[in-house]
Amino acid sequence: MRNENSWHVCGLVIQARAADIAAVQSALLAMDDAAVAAASEEKGSLAVTLGAPDAASLLRNIESTREIPGVLAVSLVYHQQDEELEQSKEAS
Repeated sequence: MRNENSWHVCGLVIQARAADIAAVQSALLAMDDAAVAAASEEKGSLAVTLGAPDAASLLRNIESTREIPGVLAVSLVYHQQDEELEQSKEAS
């Protein structure tokens, strides 16, 4: 069941071929609710945040990053579910 008042966000470290960093970054930025916080061509890595209204959508988005040409590995380093809106409704 989807909670209309929740939001999921995660942090990823994406390893990519150095020559493909710009293309990978462009593909990530074309995704809904994705942001690239940092990218290093020298290290072949990107720090990325993804957001989604539910866990299933977030998982699909994470899996989509793995399919971007040039991506070698995707590591989940952070996940948070924000239910602040739901909790504030219950308190009132």
